[in-house]
Amino acid sequence: MGEAKRRKAERAGAPVPAASGHSGEDWNAAFKPSRVPGKSCGSCTKCCTVMGIPELKKRAWDECSHVADGIGCKIYSERPNSCRQFICGWLLDPYMGEDLKPENCHVVFYQRGEQHIVGTCDAAHPDAWRAPNVIAFMQRLAKANAPRRKVILMEKGRTWFITEDAIVPADAG
Repeated sequence: MGEAKRRKAERAGAPVPAASGHSGEDWNAAFKPSRVPGKSCGSCTKCCTVMGIPELKKRAWDECSHVADGIGCKIYSERPNSCRQFICGWLLDPYMGEDLKPENCHVVFYQRGEQHIVGTCDAAHPDAWRAPNVIAFMQRLAKANAPRRKVILMEKGRTWFITEDAIVPADAG
């Protein structure tokens, strides 16, 4: 992404990582983007549920056996590489407020490659992504990143593409 497009996306509230020299790879694996000062995971462990962890043979949407309620990861210092490399969009985006922190909205946002921004909804709260603030955020992302980049919403067993004015099931053609 060029610098001008990066600044435009940032102004629109999109989580935008720094440029990567590793085209086609997951941006989290290519570098460590800067977290927003003052933001931290704290008590949030939504990524531990919605994301798959290959090293632990943990499937997406299954709760991780290493999470202790109210405490966090019990194996944090020895956590797998995929956990170490993952950084959610909320930690990177200065325009995402507390209402969009995954533990509050039940959706984890992240960027996959250079082309896709993904929101993965917690299976325990399957309609959480339908909240007006979450839909508005995804549509702002779609507007800021169209037409080259896609905003994808994943719920256990279902996927949608988000545009600035529509939500289209992925199986709609």
